Amino acid sequence: MPSCNSPPPLAAVPDRIDKTDLATRDIEELAAYFLAEAGTAVALRFVDHAEQAFHQLSLMPKMGVLLGFENPAIADVRRWHIQGFPRLLILYRPLPDGIQVIRVMDAARDITALFDGPGFPSA
Repeated sequence: MPSCNSPPPLAAVPDRIDKTDLATRDIEELAAYFLAEAGTAVALRFVDHAEQAFHQLSLMPKMGVLLGFENPAIADVRRWHIQGFPRLLILYRPLPDGIQVIRVMDAARDITALFDGPGFPSA
């Protein structure tokens, strides 16, 4: 029996972050771009802020905005921005125990075309 001095039991916190191969490649390419164009500090800040965003989303997966696709296989896909990098979007879907990061991309890209291309993970 817990006493008044016992800490509360720890709740299971969903925090799984599953990155697709495409998302991993996106992150590596963006980090290389920032390294070449803006230097080490910016590249490291990008990776750090991206990982922080992934963690935050894994704890609150419905925080991002639904993209609004009618196709049931991608109807759950959401987007979120990376702090300090407002042109970059994280495309992800909630999982029962976290998130699946699908892509990390520039907001100017055609998101719809990405879902028609090869390698997009379906539900």
